[in-house]
Amino acid sequence: MEQLNKCPNCNGKLELSSNRTRLVCPYCGSEFKLDETTKQEIGDNPVNKDWFIYEWDFDKLNATPKCSDAVQAFIRTLNDYDSSEKVISYMRDYLMNFDEISAPGIREDKMRGIAGRIAVSMSPDEKIICYNDDGIFVHGKTGVVVTTRRTFFVEKKNIKEIMHTAVPYMLFGYSIGLPEIKLGEPYANNISTFTSHFDLMGTVAALICMLAFEQRPDRPKIRLTSNVK
Repeated sequence: MEQLNKCPNCNGKLELSSNRTRLVCPYCGSEFKLDETTKQEIGDNPVNKDWFIYEWDFDKLNATPKCSDAVQAFIRTLNDYDSSEKVISYMRDYLMNFDEISAPGIREDKMRGIAGRIAVSMSPDEKIICYNDDGIFVHGKTGVVVTTRRTFFVEKKNIKEIMHTAVPYMLFGYSIGLPEIKLGEPYANNISTFTSHFDLMGTVAALICMLAFEQRPDRPKIRLTSNVK
């Protein structure tokens, strides 16, 4: 599959066809048969992107009410949109109508404090996409901030971050009856602070993948894993 990661005719990034039977080039229209390695990696998983190694138990995730909404939003976003710009527009129009969700121009005053704290780590061309305030007693001091380049995990005085291009895997599962999605660490980097907004949670996870491959098309594939039993 790695040999067919780029089109040999125009060097464009190959994508999986909508019927999941061939690799196609969206730039010059070339099509290629799937080899056996490709078929094994793709399996029967529903994401129409050549970005992942599938280690999740999709059937169990999809059959688990605690997980299915977030997983379906993840799949739908990746299959329906072809750019991060379009995903961000969709999020702003339909998925940010909650008091604890902020973004530039959307309840922006609620994220001023946290935006100031992470500003020193951001590059000049980096922009905040959204902030989820998960503070219970003190708002504006904890939560998850997704930018165009990385995700920040803010907990009081501690700030962790992971670059989107460096996310090695996404862990899908649930904890305490709610779905969760974690980026690259089994017990940390949790974007599941989006509480009951499961569509937004899955969409944010898809957006992170899209940004990762837009910024570094040749980056290693992201492993999709799960902890459902």
